Amino acid sequence: MVEANTQRLPAFLAAFAFPDFRRLWSGAFLSSIGNWTQDVALAWIIHSRFGDPLYLGLRAFASDAPLLTFMLLGGAVADRVDRRHILLTSQVLQMLLAVTLGVLWVTGRLSIEAILLVAFFTGLTQSQSAPTYQAVLTSVVPRHHIPNAVALNSLQFNLSRAVGPVIAGALLARGGTTACFAVNALSFVAVILAIWHIRIPPHAAAPTESLAKSLGTGLRHVSDSPVLSTLTLLGAVGSFLAFPLITYLPVFAGDVLKTGVTGYSLLLTSFGSGAILGAVTTAHRGNEPGRGRRLLLAMIAYGCVTAGAMACRAQWMAMALLVLSGVTMVTAFSSLNSLVQENAPDALKGRILSIYGLAFRGGLPLGALLAGVLVRPFGAPVVIGAFSLSVAALAAITLAWNRRIREL
Repeated sequence: MVEANTQRLPAFLAAFAFPDFRRLWSGAFLSSIGNWTQDVALAWIIHSRFGDPLYLGLRAFASDAPLLTFMLLGGAVADRVDRRHILLTSQVLQMLLAVTLGVLWVTGRLSIEAILLVAFFTGLTQSQSAPTYQAVLTSVVPRHHIPNAVALNSLQFNLSRAVGPVIAGALLARGGTTACFAVNALSFVAVILAIWHIRIPPHAAAPTESLAKSLGTGLRHVSDSPVLSTLTLLGAVGSFLAFPLITYLPVFAGDVLKTGVTGYSLLLTSFGSGAILGAVTTAHRGNEPGRGRRLLLAMIAYGCVTAGAMACRAQWMAMALLVLSGVTMVTAFSSLNSLVQENAPDALKGRILSIYGLAFRGGLPLGALLAGVLVRPFGAPVVIGAFSLSVAALAAITLAWNRRIREL
């Protein structure tokens, strides 16, 4: 009956025929809106109150650095421990951390040290929940719907990326920074309720080996697979070079375009709007052949249009090019994610997704930190432009020399 319902939906919404996927998607969407609302407020507080662009990179590093250490362990645990308990515990802890930020702001005690400490503990909880969430997301739909489910998950994330900054911009323009923290704390209720009510399938096969051997099995599988190892490398280097754009948009808006918090929220919303279009297009295509070539071409296009955006000195032109940046980035990384999911055996899925997640998310803090050091002497446009062109070069080399990825 559920499979029959997929015929009544547009192709890009096929996974919504499955009730548990709808619940999980809706909860994650509302929670992501809260996260983006708070992130915009925090980024602008750091830029306007503390001044040093390196602090933006340090915050990204503090948030994502725990993933470098603990995500592999999180993936192994996700293959042997009740996933509902993992996700519920993680969401409750993140909600408490959001409340902590709000209380510190209201009482006038929100220092850069406190921001970095809360970012670290948030990343620590996500190091366990991220691979678990990915494994659950693709377990509530049939295998042939995995590409569509992954693309729709990217859609909710990027739809929230467009909506969250609009909410944050409106609240910040009226001095409502406290409300930004409140929105994020309350948004966790939605995803907690969703996780509580969905049916999570049992593990495909509970590992009988020790935790250390379990981790080693996953690492060996990735290293022995030419496809998975290359996709993982693309995720690591691609995120290292591409995502500093998001981290340093406050600097670009405030110091280069001189458009303030309103301009910053509009730039982020433009990028998010393009990301929505990219996610919808990718979801509509589903698992049609040619995704390997498409992800590489999208990375090349991303590098070129983002470098162009960094060369702009007019708000409207930068916004137009950032729409294209959003389209191409999401097309590339959504295709990359779905290809990793499809090439991961069910019994190893948590571990393989944690390895890919470690590579992908691990690139974010390192790229943000390096960019922060370089932005000081060279400025955001030069550094982000150079990083973006490096993404294009990496993809062009892979397209020319790696036939396996090109033919996926």
